[in-house]
Amino acid sequence: MAPPKRKLLAWLPTVILSVAVVGVLVTAGVLISNGLGGPTPRPTSGQVTDLNWSSFTDDGLDYIAESRLVRIDLSDPTVDATALGLEPDGTLVLAPIEQLDTSLDYALIVNGGGESPGGIRLTTSEVTIETQAGVITRITAAIPGVWTFRETLNQLEARAEEFGWPATDRDALFDVQAEAARNGTPYSFTLGPGERVGIGVSATAQCDPSGFCFVGYEVTPRVG
Repeated sequence: MAPPKRKLLAWLPTVILSVAVVGVLVTAGVLISNGLGGPTPRPTSGQVTDLNWSSFTDDGLDYIAESRLVRIDLSDPTVDATALGLEPDGTLVLAPIEQLDTSLDYALIVNGGGESPGGIRLTTSEVTIETQAGVITRITAAIPGVWTFRETLNQLEARAEEFGWPATDRDALFDVQAEAARNGTPYSFTLGPGERVGIGVSATAQCDPSGFCFVGYEVTPRVG
């Protein structure tokens, strides 16, 4: 028969695993009860525009927080910002939504009215909308996740044709990355802008000296 101390130690891994499983189940239950994994709730009157685009009034922001869906039509570059509930001159930040130890992302859809797919759809942890003189001038979206320099470059280049981005000088970018690693300095690089989908789209990677990067997209109304 094993001594009492050894019996206790033998049971510890099972107890710890059981507690961890219960914690995961409780977290999952709370998130599901708050709508995670369920269908997007239908908006009520005043939560979206008449054409079902996002509204940024108090009611509209409540719906965005509940649905985590942001839909903006920039096919008309002079869309009235105040009609959407935005300030004529200002900045609105849709910050990450935190639930327990989980950060919930937004689905950002911007209609550009250009070539297929006619706009852009992104999964983003934070959305910033800037307005000036009564119109939307810029939308920026932080992409969740961190990748190596090579992974980041490959992912962005895979979307170059979609957005009409000019070809990248890969050799020059790898030289920048190598020099930053030697000097221990951060660096960045940008692909775009391009207007193939009817709006200006560019992406910027911010990288640390070790070669890990995070990406932000910038969307602007088309020029002319």
